[in-house]
Amino acid sequence: MKFVVILFVILVLALLAAASIGYWIERPIVLDTSVDITVAPGDGTREIAVKLDSAGLIHSQRAFRWMARWRQIDRHLRPGRYRFEGRLRLSDVLGILHDGRAVTVTVTIPEGWTIARIAPYLASELGVSVDSFLTLTEDQGLLTEWAPEARSLEGYLWPDTYKLFWGVPPRELSLELLRGSKNVFVDSLAARAVQLSMTRHQVLTLASMIEAEAADGAERGLISGVFHNRLRDGWLLQCDPTVVYALGGLPPGRSLVKDDLAFDSPYNTYLYPGLPPGPIGNPGLASIIAALYPDSTDAMYFVADGNGSHVFSRTLNQHNAARTQIKRDQRRR
Repeated sequence: MKFVVILFVILVLALLAAASIGYWIERPIVLDTSVDITVAPGDGTREIAVKLDSAGLIHSQRAFRWMARWRQIDRHLRPGRYRFEGRLRLSDVLGILHDGRAVTVTVTIPEGWTIARIAPYLASELGVSVDSFLTLTEDQGLLTEWAPEARSLEGYLWPDTYKLFWGVPPRELSLELLRGSKNVFVDSLAARAVQLSMTRHQVLTLASMIEAEAADGAERGLISGVFHNRLRDGWLLQCDPTVVYALGGLPPGRSLVKDDLAFDSPYNTYLYPGLPPGPIGNPGLASIIAALYPDSTDAMYFVADGNGSHVFSRTLNQHNAARTQIKRDQRRR
């Protein structure tokens, strides 16, 4: 009888101890404001526990790791950016990480950005590997399906604002950007391209040049008109941004110099006639429309006036006079 009483007491004490431990582990944390943490791909429970502890979201790193292991989800916590708020127990935190209830990140790709600018931006905002993303922009399977005339996806990634999950797989991200570009090229625009005897690739290439030149959006149609006139007459397009692209960009504060114009590249429209092999950036809808519907103009030249606009000229003499006047005005400033 005495043995039974002792056993009962031990059992009760064990249950009380378990309940106490369970309460200690599961006692809630109440947040006054929301707290964000990022779980990177490859983070294990140890790394995640450190982040949660530093953010004040758990009472014990060891308890977090133990419960994750006990629930057999320690290898199934998903990467992403998570937002925690309100009253949270440890099991709540684990459930959010296991279910992948991450918050979306808003990213904006401006019109005209090149892949070389887009890749590091997406890496910083979404945790995407730069190398993986760049590799996909030359993936033959994607090119065959989405851009059969292209050497890369340059020009085919749609500039827009997106809501995406942090850590989104690079291929899924690439497809999201590609869908936007394809969806905008509606039947009416495709039909207009046929009227101009231009392929979609050529339209995007010309649009990217217009995008790069048109600091003042109101001039897109005129710039397009000049390029169309030059293409019609077999002139070199002599578009400075194509040279910048061929050079792989310029350091901040550095402008093109005369020697740059001799850089041998099929993208250098000072050396090679016609359109370059592909887009030099990712144009927006306004530049695509301008490429398809150029303004009617007899201008054959344009030069930047230093104020964000251009001076358009019909003859070389007028063009040279405009350049001279702009240089005089700049010296007076």
